[in-house]
Amino acid sequence: RNGTIEAMKQNLFLFLCLFLCLTAAGCNMPQKSTIQPTETKEEPVTENTAEPTETPTPLPKREKIAFIPSEDAPGINQSLSGALDSLCTDAYECLTIDNDSAITEDTDFVIFAKEPTALSALTGRFPQTQFIVVAPPKTVIPGAWVIQYDEAFLPFLAGLATASNAYDWRSIGMLPTDSPVWGSKAEEYFANGAHYFCGSCRSTLAPYVAFPLLISLPGNSDPGSWMAQVDEAQKSFIYTAFLSEESISEPLLQKLVSLNIRMVGVSTPPSGLEGNWLATINFDWTDTLRQIISQTMIGETQGTQPLILSIIPGALSEDFSEGKSTLLRRAYIDLLSGILSPYSPTTVYGE
Repeated sequence: RNGTIEAMKQNLFLFLCLFLCLTAAGCNMPQKSTIQPTETKEEPVTENTAEPTETPTPLPKREKIAFIPSEDAPGINQSLSGALDSLCTDAYECLTIDNDSAITEDTDFVIFAKEPTALSALTGRFPQTQFIVVAPPKTVIPGAWVIQYDEAFLPFLAGLATASNAYDWRSIGMLPTDSPVWGSKAEEYFANGAHYFCGSCRSTLAPYVAFPLLISLPGNSDPGSWMAQVDEAQKSFIYTAFLSEESISEPLLQKLVSLNIRMVGVSTPPSGLEGNWLATINFDWTDTLRQIISQTMIGETQGTQPLILSIIPGALSEDFSEGKSTLLRRAYIDLLSGILSPYSPTTVYGE
């Protein structure tokens, strides 16, 4: 029994020693430490974004147009100068030169108010340049465009338009005596246009008068002078009047409106005075040049181009019908072809 107790004491001693050893070993074991996360301060990221730069769009090449006036064609000079003022924008560079010696190789178009004497030599020297010449109808110029023009055509068509809208042919034409565009025989051309439509144009009701009546004054005449002539003409009970650019004025328009006279002209009337306006009739030189330039752009280098006839019905468009416009356009075609003449006959036929 004593031996058993001794053995138990030894075992307990060993157990205590083992426990103490294990405890001591546990204190020296590395402890798992939890590291507290530290807040990372983010630095702002600066993006090196390049500023977009706008790539400039190259402008298209400006067409260079040179105009050569002629002392013998003041009316054409005036018409072309006005057309170029309207045409020459950012797309076109326009200049007026004295003669063909000032033409340069970078000139795209050269416009002559009158056919030069040696155009063939110029077309050979400047093969890249397009030449445009104003000349009578049926003129053909190799290597150039021809604008068909006759100063008698516009007053003739004006007379035709006025007579075709005049009751009992009672019409007047108000024309300048010194206009470079209308020429010195504007009265003759205007009357011939009216007579083309109505023959003798004699009224069928009293007072019996041969129409059209013609009022011709210098272009710089004051409105009062034109109105005085209208008062005299009104004794014949005028129904329709044609107004040239030189005659038109606001006082005259007001007077014609008060007399209930219907009007045809070459320019649009001022706002508020268009109530009695039948139509505006004129040649459009600007659109004519545009037409030639566009034809050149598609490869055509020569030909004939009639002046474009512009007919714009006014407030009384119901009276100035499409049939009246067609009448004028057909007459213009006949003038260009030579079937119809704006001039008075010179031959007197005997019995």
